[in-house]
Amino acid sequence: MKIIWKIILIPFKIIGFILKKIFGFIFGWINELDEDMSGEEFEQYVAEILKYNGYTNVELTKHTGDYGIDILADYQGYSYAIQCKMYHKPVGIAAIQQAYAGYIYYDCDYPVVVTNNHYTQAAIDLAKTNDVILWDGDDLEKMRKRANRHCLFHRYQEDDGEADIDSDIKQLLKDNGFASVDLLISYMHISKEEAEYILDDLEFNGYVSSADEHGIREITF
Repeated sequence: MKIIWKIILIPFKIIGFILKKIFGFIFGWINELDEDMSGEEFEQYVAEILKYNGYTNVELTKHTGDYGIDILADYQGYSYAIQCKMYHKPVGIAAIQQAYAGYIYYDCDYPVVVTNNHYTQAAIDLAKTNDVILWDGDDLEKMRKRANRHCLFHRYQEDDGEADIDSDIKQLLKDNGFASVDLLISYMHISKEEAEYILDDLEFNGYVSSADEHGIREITF
């Protein structure tokens, strides 16, 4: 019975796959991670996600002599040296050591390791000691979804000009001197999801910084 059900579902899966490709091509949406992609494909995948999340000067390094760094990028005035690890098991301390050495070589502000998987506890501890930023598979998926929200609305941004802030939101942030999800929920009576979307959009356009450990964002206008 299970085999018959799987056979019945095959055409629907094919149609779904084709629709994802079509809409991805039209709007620039980024598809879900393919666990069978190569290391180079994973690097390109991460680079595309970074671009749609507001990172600039995104550059894939040469595979020879890259000192453990796969992507160089800038974000809100800071430079990032990023190592990509497409693994089928948790990433260990070697990746942390390589990213740290690589970011020093490239003279960047922050070292980052990004993976489709997770990290060993030893890797997490070493990263904290050396201030290496870790993005695991869950973080990457959140960034992909955020990137896709931006794809539709910002695909032609260069032609349409820079997006402006809603006047009420702008005044609210100016009056308080910072931005946060709780602030928008409290004053605008909107859902957490709506508040997060608004702040992500403002961050993408450079009006607010990324959130600190307390969820507070600096305003930059």
